[in-house]
Amino acid sequence: MTSDQSARRLWLVRHGETEGQSSIRYHGSNDVPLSAVGRAQIGAIAPLLAGVEFARVVHSPLVRAAESAHILAQLCQVPRERLVAEARLREISFGVCEGMTADEIAAAFPEFWRAHQAGMGDCFPEGELRSAFVQRVHAAAHELAAATAAGDILVVSHRGTVRQTLRALLRVPALQQDEFGVALGSVTTLRHEGDWRLEAFGLLP
Repeated sequence: MTSDQSARRLWLVRHGETEGQSSIRYHGSNDVPLSAVGRAQIGAIAPLLAGVEFARVVHSPLVRAAESAHILAQLCQVPRERLVAEARLREISFGVCEGMTADEIAAAFPEFWRAHQAGMGDCFPEGELRSAFVQRVHAAAHELAAATAAGDILVVSHRGTVRQTLRALLRVPALQQDEFGVALGSVTTLRHEGDWRLEAFGLLP
């Protein structure tokens, strides 16, 4: 994929699989590294970014996202000084449920899990308030969107933060459901054409 240099784009990448099994476990504030599979997933998506000159590579400070960003920067020949950690792109904290599977959470906190599945409640037990998470990610998303005036930006983060960036810039109403199931090691692009538009969603190698 190449970039039309007249366009403004955000390229949103979710990190790869981790040693803590991001595919089945609730890892939010847990700082788990990429697995060998995850490093391979990130390396495999580099060709999707071929031909793009990124003004910046912005990533969550959590190691799984930072490592993914550094792999892509190296493969895409982005100078290291263009990499920037952004704390507001951290995944939400799942509190005492960090590292657990859905079945484990349901067994340990059945009342919470039933409410969560019904779309009720604003946080996991002892976790970050969802409203606070949404607020910080949306603020970061709007700043990154404005910064694309200087060129395309690659943003490497997490499922929740990619999803909330899309909701913020595509102006999805707060109470409206979405279908942004963000896969590990996937690329999603937003293009500015007066408003932000979804150009490609969930690209995989």
